[in-house]
Amino acid sequence: MTHYTATITHFKNEPIGIGLANDPNYGLVITSIAPAPEGALGESCLKKGMKLLTINNIDVSGLPSKEVVKILKDVEGKLVLSAQNVVPADITFEADKHYRRPDGVIVHGTMKNDINSATPTIFKEAGVPSTTYSRIYKLIERDMKPPAAALRIHEITLDREFGSYVVTQMVTGGMVGYGTESRHEKKFYEMVLKSAHLERNVDLKAMEVMMQVNAMLAKYNLMATVALEARKNGKESRLARKKYETLNVVGLKFHQIE
Repeated sequence: MTHYTATITHFKNEPIGIGLANDPNYGLVITSIAPAPEGALGESCLKKGMKLLTINNIDVSGLPSKEVVKILKDVEGKLVLSAQNVVPADITFEADKHYRRPDGVIVHGTMKNDINSATPTIFKEAGVPSTTYSRIYKLIERDMKPPAAALRIHEITLDREFGSYVVTQMVTGGMVGYGTESRHEKKFYEMVLKSAHLERNVDLKAMEVMMQVNAMLAKYNLMATVALEARKNGKESRLARKKYETLNVVGLKFHQIE
């Protein structure tokens, strides 16, 4: 794994301009770096989100952030900090995006990170083989993403149809006789029913993939849970449609088993 090193000259109690926090998955993480000239590390290779490893070749990755900040303030003279990139402990996708393949086919849903740059740091630290990671990535891409993308496409269509449906009902509502349904009513009902089926497909496929992945990760003391993303649907309007928040399946996230 690539390490990044920054060397500065520091005077006691001089601000370095680095923020640190302890993350339960990654250890000591850099949360902010003040830009130069306010911060001595502003022009270094260290970046927000990296895991701080050592200070002057002393391992500080397992220390509380407050203790490390005190060490940094007290050190005088040459100060050498080393860190490494941290890849989030998840493999996720964006269901509402699409791309066109070289053969012209449009693929709905895109992975947030390329397979070559998405190996979670937690996998590397636990010794998960690259072949296992690749299998997990492809399971999510092949089995979880398509039903989630299909649901999102349908939700967008349904949202658009809702507006048309309401307008139609307002205009023609008085013309439909007792015990009858308009063609638009039937269409809208079928679309709502389809939404329920698509949602069930997403949930079942997510559970299936999660169980397969957990079987692969058990020996490495890791486990997977479904990654969820909140999204607001609906909009305030003269039609008084209320906003509501839904949780959407967007992949898997991974945890160290204590």
